[in-house]
Amino acid sequence: MKLKKGIAVSLLPLNVLLLFFLCFSSKIVVPAWLQVPGRTHPLLLHFPIVLILLYAAWIWLAPRDIKSAPWYKTMAEGLLIAAAFTAVLTALTGFLLSKEQGYEEGTVDTHKWLGATLSFLLYIMYSFREKIRSSLLLNTAVLAVTVLLVLAAHLGGTITHGQNFVLAPVTPDKQKPVPLLEEAVVYADIIEPILQTKCMSCHNSSKSKGELIMETKESLLKGGKSGVLWDTAKDDLGLLLQRVHLPVEAKKHMPPIGKPQLSDFEVSLLKAWIRGGALFDKKVMELPDGDTLRTLAATMLRTAEEETYDFEAPDDKQVKQLSNNNRVITPLAAGSPALIVSFYNRAFYNAKELEALSPIEAQIVSLNLDNMPVKDEDLAIIARMKNLRKLNLNFTTITGNSLAELKKLQQLKSLSLTGTAVKAEQVKTLQALPQLKAVYVWNTGINDQQAALLQQAHPAVHYHTGFKDTATLKIIPPVIENEDQVITGPVPLKMKHYIKGAEIRYTLDGKDPDSATSPIYGKEVLLQETSLVKARAFKPGWIGSEVVQQRFFKSTFKADSAVISPDPDPKYRGKGGNTIIDLVKSDLNHGNGKWIGYHGQQITATLLFDQPKLIGSLSISMIRSVNEHIFTPASIQVWGGKDKDHLSLLQTLRPPLPDKEDRKKENVLLDSRFTPKEMGCIKLVFTPIANISGWIKDKGAQSWLFIDEVFIN
Repeated sequence: MKLKKGIAVSLLPLNVLLLFFLCFSSKIVVPAWLQVPGRTHPLLLHFPIVLILLYAAWIWLAPRDIKSAPWYKTMAEGLLIAAAFTAVLTALTGFLLSKEQGYEEGTVDTHKWLGATLSFLLYIMYSFREKIRSSLLLNTAVLAVTVLLVLAAHLGGTITHGQNFVLAPVTPDKQKPVPLLEEAVVYADIIEPILQTKCMSCHNSSKSKGELIMETKESLLKGGKSGVLWDTAKDDLGLLLQRVHLPVEAKKHMPPIGKPQLSDFEVSLLKAWIRGGALFDKKVMELPDGDTLRTLAATMLRTAEEETYDFEAPDDKQVKQLSNNNRVITPLAAGSPALIVSFYNRAFYNAKELEALSPIEAQIVSLNLDNMPVKDEDLAIIARMKNLRKLNLNFTTITGNSLAELKKLQQLKSLSLTGTAVKAEQVKTLQALPQLKAVYVWNTGINDQQAALLQQAHPAVHYHTGFKDTATLKIIPPVIENEDQVITGPVPLKMKHYIKGAEIRYTLDGKDPDSATSPIYGKEVLLQETSLVKARAFKPGWIGSEVVQQRFFKSTFKADSAVISPDPDPKYRGKGGNTIIDLVKSDLNHGNGKWIGYHGQQITATLLFDQPKLIGSLSISMIRSVNEHIFTPASIQVWGGKDKDHLSLLQTLRPPLPDKEDRKKENVLLDSRFTPKEMGCIKLVFTPIANISGWIKDKGAQSWLFIDEVFIN
């Protein structure tokens, strides 16, 4: 009873606090420690939902003969006060969460007020519970609460998962017919659907994580907090593909872990689109005949050929029963008996999901199994779909050993085998198919010469190898897979390339690799020192790729503690002294919490070791960006000794001043080398540039200094 009374007493002040928050929302700044309870909102919201529904069921469904019983009223009152208490806590934490970056006005504001109104109404119902005992008043109040609950929950789902999340699988947008190849626009029909299904749930006008909105051309080009999404001048094509290629468990990987991931085919489409200039209005058929994007897009689209189907229409109820989020079934066109089947979510695919289509196998004319773990034995199931015209097996796990099963598909016109392990002899068994017009064998075990022989033997079939006139096309760069840039011992260099047969050449001395003298990458390459890895891909018939590069930092010793004086700027405090010894190399986003920043101050950093180390060099990682007033210091004094009371000056570094025309933001590594000696303490004294007016217009402005790591060897 004491708990119940305590909760009842707390309802009024909590609801008053909630009303205060809402009325003065624009003036409230939520500190970091309050963001923690704010992030419990997704957990707490389930409690009022369940309690309100239980309360509604208790009021509406209980038999009349028990409603006068004391235990019935006690239970109803208990459910109501529990719902009111959890509702106000949920609304308060939701308000705190909404003050974090990435949530826009509009839907979020409506959601907040609906949640708050729900809390207020529950409080009023509990406070005046004795006066609304009549069935009419009580039922009206419960109905109002239930309606508010549904509306608030719907908007919450929209904010979290994007517009129309719940009904998306059965709405017309989801069942939009596959566009015609002759009419398809590259962005609207190929790229935008990928962004809608995999990206826009977190990057929309209601929930713009990282200040990034992806709903319009203008917002895509603008980018977000971390910068523009793509840059064709960069080896990795910029931020979007950087994040996509990070390991799934990495914090910055996109889409985040737990969300539907991009398939290899979708990544290939995005990469080809960006590499081609990220055009928004161009049609697929306007791309060059040998363009990779056009080749890939053609495997997804239907042609304008008119065709009359002589089979019966499927049972609509059966189609709806078989269609779900992972296996979407749609009609080829309005009124057509022909069906298109597309599989999604690799983890949910198995042969039983394919076998389940047997009741409608005669009506399936297009089957999309892109990036599914299809096995060779699954082709026997597919071979029963006698009216199949288009089959997409791109990036599946088939080996081609059972490809001959597809000879039963006498109506097959298009077969996509991109990214599989099929061989020329296996594909040759399908040449007798009377309707076959196109086979896509880009990035398979079939080389250009073999494809040409297949074409010669069967001129009616066009074997697409992904490019034409290779003398003018450049192969994409390799990928450096090493995630950690800091090495504390010998580490294997990990690189790969998505094109079979591509040769990777590399250098470790900062020079650009060439196709003749640079070493060929092998699994035995070890990284042992601070080095700049540069790599290029080469393949006969292609122009060599752009250079991709990554710097690695050697650190033999890790200081046991570090003290920095004075304290960093409050906006750029990082992890204090530990920031420069945690062996975590950051990117150039100096506001990401991995850098410490100072404004016009002399800095002293003292690094301590529990046991003396034989040290002969150290490297200091800093940022230089003239446009942002970020400079390297005028000087750095390097002191060392057995302890902090017995230090001697080892070296004074005087970094060169930046070129006044050089405005790029870059990472600068300042090296100090000296006679090796036993040290238990290193002290670094950073003196900023006194006057930066020669580089910027603001007279009297002071320079910023940012440090993220000190590597000791």
